[in-house]
Amino acid sequence: MNNIENPIEPKQPPTSDFLKELHFEFVNNYLDNDNTDSAFHEALETHIFENGLIHHWLRKLYTAERDNVELDMRDTLSDFARTYIESNL
Repeated sequence: MNNIENPIEPKQPPTSDFLKELHFEFVNNYLDNDNTDSAFHEALETHIFENGLIHHWLRKLYTAERDNVELDMRDTLSDFARTYIESNL
């Protein structure tokens, strides 16, 4: 047998800067495109429905906090995308 070392190095975990950049690009691409057939879109839709967020946001639209609904939606998208990316790396 040859005494050659394995040239394949073990995978290194992604750096936080890489994850931040990936997250930013992922969310921007999702918002810029109208692709509702992706696995991410289906998973996000399931998350929103299972957690009753549609009902929550609709009720909030008729309160003094209606201006926060879009921010809540963006926060939900951002948090879900981060979790989705990390679980699929």
